[in-house]
Amino acid sequence: MINPYKIVKDLNFERLAGTEGEKKAIAAITDYIKKIGLEYKLEEFPLHTFVPGTAEIICGQKNFTARPYGLNENISLTGELVYLNNTDVLKQNKGMCKNKLVISSAFSRQLAPILKSGGVKGYIRIGNPGREVSSLSHRQNSIRDGYVPSVTVKHEIGEKLIKLQGREVTLNIEQQTKESTAKNIIVDIFGSGKDDTLTICTAHYDSVAKCTGASDNAGGTAVLLKVAEYFAAHKPSRDLRVIFFSGEELGLLGSQNYVESHTEEVKQRLGLVLNVDVAGDPVGLDVANIIGTDLLRGYFGGISQEIGIFYKTKLDIYSSDSMPFTKYEIPSVNLARVAGKASFHIHTENDAVRFVKKPGLDNPVKASINLLNRVLNAEIYPVEKSIDDNLKDKILKYLWNLNYLEPELEWEKKYKK
Repeated sequence: MINPYKIVKDLNFERLAGTEGEKKAIAAITDYIKKIGLEYKLEEFPLHTFVPGTAEIICGQKNFTARPYGLNENISLTGELVYLNNTDVLKQNKGMCKNKLVISSAFSRQLAPILKSGGVKGYIRIGNPGREVSSLSHRQNSIRDGYVPSVTVKHEIGEKLIKLQGREVTLNIEQQTKESTAKNIIVDIFGSGKDDTLTICTAHYDSVAKCTGASDNAGGTAVLLKVAEYFAAHKPSRDLRVIFFSGEELGLLGSQNYVESHTEEVKQRLGLVLNVDVAGDPVGLDVANIIGTDLLRGYFGGISQEIGIFYKTKLDIYSSDSMPFTKYEIPSVNLARVAGKASFHIHTENDAVRFVKKPGLDNPVKASINLLNRVLNAEIYPVEKSIDDNLKDKILKYLWNLNYLEPELEWEKKYKK
């Protein structure tokens, strides 16, 4: 039997998509797959990635360390420092910070185009208190369309910097970007042929830069391997596909590529996506975001309680690899274990193995196998291919912020349901 905690320890290194760390992770994961007795295939896709660099902010004799956003290239720029409590003011007072360096605690995917259209020269994002500096990244399209040079700083450094507003500061960034490829790992576990409905179980195995990503998402990767192990030994009635996605942290790149490459199969065969993203907190809370219907929410919550696990469920989107499937109205169950130390430090160097324990992996493993067992072996497939209309605007907004391209949903018309 595979020890899921050992998997997390075996993935205790940076796994940035398109780098040597990713290749090392592929070797570790596929070694487990082979030991289980399953076959796998690798699906490659192109991406822009980077060699994590350094940054500094200089004001007179004062020098402050910063971390550049991923995909930000070498640059040195100087301008007046302006502190904003709320960057939404840039939408109201257009051009108010043109050719200036803005510092704020704000971060959202909507912010990047606002900064760019406002002519902001550079952006300094202040991190959350009690955490190391987060690793963030520009979107892939920014290489083509341009971006505002951006960095993050620790909260304590941010407190010092805002006292310098109105003064001239220099932002220096040293970082290399490169074109590369990344790979999704795909494992098919064929059923006994009850029908053609396909169920997919996913987790991303990449991490952000300068982070080992123990809970996000070595933990989810471990859960996925346990799922594969179980169904390799217990042949299901319907087909199961287990997918380890890469490039999630750079914008759901692996899952986007998969959906684009398998569109017809997704539309014709796929019934449900089970996605596990963040697992391992021994002290924590089991949560499930259901991108589907209230029926699916109640179904998952009920069958989980039957095996002694009480999930906090809600009908809502989840920023992870299930989102590209929503274009074709594919429902998903998104599992996470949060509220502990590892997940608190997500996207920082402190999302570390020392904060992950086997008890923090047990419930996600049990709940995943339980759901899949029920769905794959049911006499009638128990999940309707439908997503609640109340989630539609959230999905459209999310997909827009994913690539800054007009999203199109191919959902079944209401009158056909």
